[in-house]
Amino acid sequence: MKYSLQHVGFMLLATLGMLFICTPVMAAEDDEEILVGRIAHIEGKLLRYIEEYKDWVVTVKDSPFGLDDVLYSGDDTKAEFIMPNKTWLRVGENTQMQLIDLYAEATTVDVASGLARLFNKSDDGVIKVTTPFGYVVAPAGTIFDLYVGDESLEVIAVRGNVNFVHEKTRARYEVWAGSSLIANDTETAQGNGMVDSEWDDWNGEREALWTKRLQDQSTYVDLLPEPLRDQSYILEENGQWERVYYEGAYRDMWRPTRIDPGWRPFTAGRWTVYYGDNCWIPDEPFGYVTHHYGSWVYVESFRNWFWMPPAARFFAGAPGISISFAWFPGRVGWLHSGPSIGWVPLAPDEVYYGYRHWGPRTVIIKNTTVVNINIGHYRYIDEAIIIDRDHFYRGSRYTPNVQRNVNTDVIINTYRPTTVINNTIINNVNIDKRRYTNNDIEVSRKPHATVIERIHDNERRKKEFGHGDRERIEKDLIRVNAKAEPSPKIELHKPRLSTKLVDTNDIAKPFNSLSQEKKVIKPKDRERPISTERVQRLDNKGEGKPGQRGRPIDAKEKGRTLITKDPKQLMEQNAIKAPVQGKESRRLPEDRTPQDEPPKADNKSLKQQLKSPREKQSQGPEIHKQPQDQGQMQEQIPVPRGDKESRRPNRGETVQTHGIITPEDKPRLKSPRESSNKEGKRPNRKDDQPGQQENSQIVNEQKLLPQQQQKKDEQRQQQQEVQQRKQKDEQRQQQEELQQRKQKDEQRQQQEELQQRKQKDEQRQQQEVQQRKQKD
Repeated sequence: MKYSLQHVGFMLLATLGMLFICTPVMAAEDDEEILVGRIAHIEGKLLRYIEEYKDWVVTVKDSPFGLDDVLYSGDDTKAEFIMPNKTWLRVGENTQMQLIDLYAEATTVDVASGLARLFNKSDDGVIKVTTPFGYVVAPAGTIFDLYVGDESLEVIAVRGNVNFVHEKTRARYEVWAGSSLIANDTETAQGNGMVDSEWDDWNGEREALWTKRLQDQSTYVDLLPEPLRDQSYILEENGQWERVYYEGAYRDMWRPTRIDPGWRPFTAGRWTVYYGDNCWIPDEPFGYVTHHYGSWVYVESFRNWFWMPPAARFFAGAPGISISFAWFPGRVGWLHSGPSIGWVPLAPDEVYYGYRHWGPRTVIIKNTTVVNINIGHYRYIDEAIIIDRDHFYRGSRYTPNVQRNVNTDVIINTYRPTTVINNTIINNVNIDKRRYTNNDIEVSRKPHATVIERIHDNERRKKEFGHGDRERIEKDLIRVNAKAEPSPKIELHKPRLSTKLVDTNDIAKPFNSLSQEKKVIKPKDRERPISTERVQRLDNKGEGKPGQRGRPIDAKEKGRTLITKDPKQLMEQNAIKAPVQGKESRRLPEDRTPQDEPPKADNKSLKQQLKSPREKQSQGPEIHKQPQDQGQMQEQIPVPRGDKESRRPNRGETVQTHGIITPEDKPRLKSPRESSNKEGKRPNRKDDQPGQQENSQIVNEQKLLPQQQQKKDEQRQQQQEVQQRKQKDEQRQQQEELQQRKQKDEQRQQQEELQQRKQKDEQRQQQEVQQRKQKD
């Protein structure tokens, strides 16, 4: 009796929780989530600028890349970035870039120096890239290179046509596929259209790798929201999908298999601060998708952790399908006790506390009042991860430092909850620079102070001109004067670049006094034309045929640009508050003169804007209704299951899978003899006696052509029959697998029912024993 009263006392203390000076604001379900990109690949050293410290740190693969983030690539460095709106970006060495705006249908990036290739893989989105010499606007389906030097830049259209607007003259030029343009501070000139062979080869290797990854996708790819399907390969390589009975229904979940014994979510990696909240940087290959999207759940019947993917839902009045999946820094609840810090993976219906609205079921924290948290209510409290706080911002993974001997009773009785990690939890945490790092690597060479000037220029320009969604970019482009092409008579120097990386002692010195060597970004011995064959393998989402190249512009087309409608009509359409209609108008890019007034946005467009995390911080709190839990959302709108065989085309059928052009798309090449027989005249025997022998040879060859064609047709028919038999066999195997899965599910359900009955019998027996003891 004494023990039970003591236990109840501890439970009451845990229920009261800890008093926090903060105001909880439940974000509304209709609020737009914050879009965040991903650093998908790094070769070399990539530096991130920390505004709070005015300093640089080394960042790593699978770190976030979001609004206002500034990165600088070191010597011999290459990196790849993937945005959730289908913007892909690759950079070479000594490249400085900053993400200015990120919307569902528009991306604005500043490339101040270096080498970059951008891919617009969206259906009707737009990319804008600003530089010191002007900006580029790229419609859907385009790919282009940027070589940005100290005194000039070159724009190369790899696939599709893009627009370039010169910074000083405010003139617009259309760069055709396969051509290029060179610009400096005052004028523009035609380029030779050549790409850097080493840079192009590396991009080709990355494309070949992604082509294989996309081709190897299984039918389970349809369980993921569309923006995450490019990453399905990593789930296939490191785990398996299973049908799991959870929360009263069978659900498709993913289980990791290539893990260490005793693995738990949020252990193989470390925390770093991102926009004020602690962000998880995973050390597993599958960690980024599974720790920033969806939720981890522990299924007792399997005694395993499973990842539940985010669900899709529809928004009334929205243009097309909106995905309710949201990026989170790391969905956990926080604990602390003395020198120890802990965290608990949150179930799908549990609330996440943070400084910004990252997604559904987020409570925004403000410093004014009190919040009570009950540790015992966390569903996975017995799976809490506990470490010493001295290791919290150290190393690259917590696995060696996790305390394994802390049981659930100790956590409930001695640990206190907290919404966020602050100075109350860790002394002087706000001045600890290590909280922004991903590892313990020291930076010996950092970008010069001139790099910071460009960052401040971008901030001032953003405040002056506002945000750049797709409608704004298209409207601003219409205001710009257009020219057909730059003058071919002008010759400008090719872009040359000097590295901005200097010793830490030279950061504040005048850059001219450092005598940094300038190198041509694209040396002449490495130049080569754009490969049409390689372009065919690139993402193909735009108009025209794969690998279509630009053509010369004649005198009648001197004034032609990407605008295919009358500009007056477009101005009238854009004056209407409704979204711009038509694919032609959506392909237009942007910028405007300082005298132009910023266009007014209607309530609907403002609602659909995805704002910067820093903007979210400055907004006042509003009380909203609590959104539905993700489990209910999955029940109401099930994710469709795809059929692997149904997507496999027959031979000769036009194929386009995730923008990858297959060999079936290539037109059949005609024989020279076929074209000569159709277009030329047959020789006359009387007039051409000496050529009689040649004519007879041609006739014999013409007789053989139908036979050869018949053999090809028979071979093609045999191949089709073999393919059909193979498809039937695969379909039969899939049906057998489905039946086996159903049988396993039924057996599992029976086992669960037996276990439940057994538990009820045991509980009943225990109750009877207790009743007997009480009677005695």
